[in-house]
Amino acid sequence: MVNMKYSLIFAALLFNCLTIISQTGLNDKSGTQTNPLKSFDMNTSKIDLQNFDILKQIEPSSTSATIFNDQLLEGAVDAGKYIVGPNDIFSLGIWGVINQPLPLAVSPEGSLIIPSVGEVGVSGLTLSEAKQKVITAVKKRFISAEISLTLVSPRRFLVTVTGVGQGTYPTSAIMRASTIIAFIFSDSLSLMKSGTTPNDRYNFSFRNIKLKRKNGETQRIDLYKYFATQDEKYNPFLREGDVITLQKYDWEGKFLGVQGAIQFPGTFEYIEGDDLETALQLVRGVTSVANLDSVLISRMNPSASRMESFYVKYEDNKRMKLEANDRITVMAFAEQRRDFRVLLLGEVIRPGTYPITLNNTKLSDIVNEAGGLTPNSYLPTSEVYRKIDTFFIQTKNRDTLENVYTRRLNDIISNKEEKESFDQDLLYKIGRVNVDFEKLEKGDLSQDIILRNGDIIYIADNKRLIYVYGQVNKPGFVPYKEGADAKYYIDAAGGFGERADEDEIRVIKFKTREWLEPDEAVIQSNDFVYVPKQIRRDFAYDIDLISKVASVVVSVITLTLLVIQSQK
Repeated sequence: MVNMKYSLIFAALLFNCLTIISQTGLNDKSGTQTNPLKSFDMNTSKIDLQNFDILKQIEPSSTSATIFNDQLLEGAVDAGKYIVGPNDIFSLGIWGVINQPLPLAVSPEGSLIIPSVGEVGVSGLTLSEAKQKVITAVKKRFISAEISLTLVSPRRFLVTVTGVGQGTYPTSAIMRASTIIAFIFSDSLSLMKSGTTPNDRYNFSFRNIKLKRKNGETQRIDLYKYFATQDEKYNPFLREGDVITLQKYDWEGKFLGVQGAIQFPGTFEYIEGDDLETALQLVRGVTSVANLDSVLISRMNPSASRMESFYVKYEDNKRMKLEANDRITVMAFAEQRRDFRVLLLGEVIRPGTYPITLNNTKLSDIVNEAGGLTPNSYLPTSEVYRKIDTFFIQTKNRDTLENVYTRRLNDIISNKEEKESFDQDLLYKIGRVNVDFEKLEKGDLSQDIILRNGDIIYIADNKRLIYVYGQVNKPGFVPYKEGADAKYYIDAAGGFGERADEDEIRVIKFKTREWLEPDEAVIQSNDFVYVPKQIRRDFAYDIDLISKVASVVVSVITLTLLVIQSQK
């Protein structure tokens, strides 16, 4: 009983000493706590990661510096996976004997020194195993007490990085490899240590990072696969003595291309052993319209002289091993159930956006659904617009490329003037659908076209105006009069101006912008009447014209004389 009393007094004194140490020994001279991760400054300015998917996911976050909770956790520590090591701080509870927790730290040799109990080796054990071992040892000394052992502060230590970003970096037992990797790729100084420029940071492997443990065990870190599957073996927690090797990657040498009805199409590193399931994991899965019974795999033959393609069913072949440079395309189901829509504008009762079905909804269906036409609608100038389908619609230089492509194998363009005319026509190309609304209203079903997704239907309003401009005294709008000719509208606009060229009057049609001579045109509401200006040419122009004509005449006379002379 006396020994028990002295043991309790010794334990209390040791507890007080450890309390004083915890309050003072970890502080510097200024009274502020030092942080073993101070050199690993998470607040250091980092480069713009340019939306790089993996780097954004592994980018580290800032931490606070307090004695026990200065490290951010993913969640509760898994006692079955956490490996205990030197400098882990525990709280030992001997409840019923000492009703205050006793702080203990794992020694550099890997043991917990427990008053009245002795030394208990815990390094290398899982947290669950360490708890069981310590509780068993303490129970032998304090039989009637309730014993608990709790991890209070995970340890910190150094890991070594080789290859890219060489150096030694502080970390902790609750940090994954991705934290160190993110820091290195966002820190220019770390890259420069290995002679790497910041611009090369995206040329490194994120799927084949080597991790070597102190005991000689090696494993591959695959950050893409970890963030796709959350499988911890591809992004493990770090331990003392770990060596991480970062390396460059030959993107043009070995890759996997994945596209089609998937979440994030792209090109990824190829790792020996990748299968079809891995390919779809890298792109975060498929979309709702993916047809997994129709997955196209395109593969170069051994001599790389041609591409061989074949279809597989995903469920039957997801374990199928892929080869370097395979391209996988997940086909989509037919588009009948997509969200197809058209936009109806102008003189209808209810203008707006209306859903349609693929290759089935007609123009009249949408107009009727919108409540029909208003009294002010004007069908001669009503139109339907559609996106122009070209191979280069998404290309920056679409117009130039299409110009070249469209001119291939032509049998018309043979001189400069014809080329210029074609180029001008190409510039004015618009996606107008040829629909005669007037005929449609009269029952001509050939004008009741099938609508396509994205079509714009514009029902024009009857402005009952004609715009007259050019060399007239009062250019502007003139009220429309059915059957009136161009002369009527010119007179209504104040008559011809002083320099009007009365022989070159043109009627410009509103819908087609076609230029017609007045006697060829039936002027309709919204059309234009244009009166051009007489061009006064100077004396030099006349002399130049006369000289050119004279040159031609002389050439003809000379040629005639030569022919006559040769016949004598």
